[in-house]
Amino acid sequence: MTYLRSLLISFLIVFFVNRISPGIYITHYQQIPTVMSDIVFCSFVGFLNASVVPCYSILDVRLTTIKIAIANALISYGAFIVIAIVPFGVEVINIAGILVGGSIVWLVSFFANYLEKISRSFGT
Repeated sequence: MTYLRSLLISFLIVFFVNRISPGIYITHYQQIPTVMSDIVFCSFVGFLNASVVPCYSILDVRLTTIKIAIANALISYGAFIVIAIVPFGVEVINIAGILVGGSIVWLVSFFANYLEKISRSFGT
């Protein structure tokens, strides 16, 4: 259940950031937002961010806060850098999109993964 909660939180924060963050633009085709590309991007980044703790557990790597933070930072900032280079419905217009978008997504996904780490350590 904690993985599903983490996945939902990660998906929603990416979706939210794409809508309000400065420097991120969702392209329009005949004045209709390309919602599908936005949802694909949010699902992909949300899935990657939510999979950090389960992947570490499967690989039998000792979970530390620093490892979770670094993995989430690479995924969050990396995703916004990729859409800055190769836009596909969601694009980053300036550096503020990468910094603000990546930071917000990183903080929330780190918090969700940290809560998952805590719940795994207590065995719930």
